[in-house]
Amino acid sequence: MINLNIELRNPPIGATMWSLSLTDWNITVPIHEASGKERLDIAEMATFEIPGGLVLPLRVVALQITKWNEDMTALIQLYYAQSIHPTLWDWDKMDWGDVPDPTYREVFIPELGDYYYDVSNEEFVLTGALPIIDNTSTTITALMVMGILIGMMGMIMPAMKEVF
Repeated sequence: MINLNIELRNPPIGATMWSLSLTDWNITVPIHEASGKERLDIAEMATFEIPGGLVLPLRVVALQITKWNEDMTALIQLYYAQSIHPTLWDWDKMDWGDVPDPTYREVFIPELGDYYYDVSNEEFVLTGALPIIDNTSTTITALMVMGILIGMMGMIMPAMKEVF
């Protein structure tokens, strides 16, 4: 698994918490924040453990920035974005309708690495790319090393027969 770290920049005034949930491009694998917290402090970094083999880019299921009301009894949503579906659900048709969803944003995470989400520009900005290491490349490397060793043994063994 590879860690994906995301910070928040330029949150709305008064914001105290935020949350982010992701999925793969095909919307088949939910990816939750690694700490298991429902909401992070506004200054905290979100960390995700990304399993190998997912189709990129990653989709934003929900990015929510909130604060408590004055009585501390309810959360007030200050910002919300999602990249799952661009239209609202039509309950009369029991299908996606034609009315645009105001929370839909084209905010995707194109590759693995470290990012910050700039709320004012509504975009993820890459701050540090991670090398992609998956089981396939590890297996290929191991097979190549084994091949080299077998080849070397093939050259050494005949020479050893002559010595002994």
